[in-house]
Amino acid sequence: MRSRSACFMACLALVAWTAVNAGCIAKVARIGKLLSPGEPETIMESDVGAPPDMESRHSENIELKGETLATGRFTFRGRIEETDSFAQEINERYQERGWKLLRSEIDPTHGRLYYEKDTRLVEVNFKNNPINPSMSQATVMVGPIPAQPAPVGPST
Repeated sequence: MRSRSACFMACLALVAWTAVNAGCIAKVARIGKLLSPGEPETIMESDVGAPPDMESRHSENIELKGETLATGRFTFRGRIEETDSFAQEINERYQERGWKLLRSEIDPTHGRLYYEKDTRLVEVNFKNNPINPSMSQATVMVGPIPAQPAPVGPST
């Protein structure tokens, strides 16, 4: 009986502390959100769309220019049942944020989408796992639009 009352008192103390420190808890939650990889529909709270219903697994080569995500490589894992519908969801996320679809390569097992906005190019690669669809993979690569090479030929 003594351990139940000790447990009850500890829980009661935690509830009281939480009520008194609600502002601190809200502040910790806001900080946690800022440090998280981003909103579910975007990467790092940017205009770059995240693959739908997938969790972030790895990020590298991230560069921000002001608040704009300029470069980075982001890998995700999650469920892909059908590549066509998955590509459509990705396309909607990007077009809602002002991206222009340049090229789309989709087949039953994988896909590759290319988007352009301002001076940036995004490539979204994804592959479904037919044995375990929830272990499918996607990679989002953000970078500058490559410079066009100078024309070659005789100068006038």
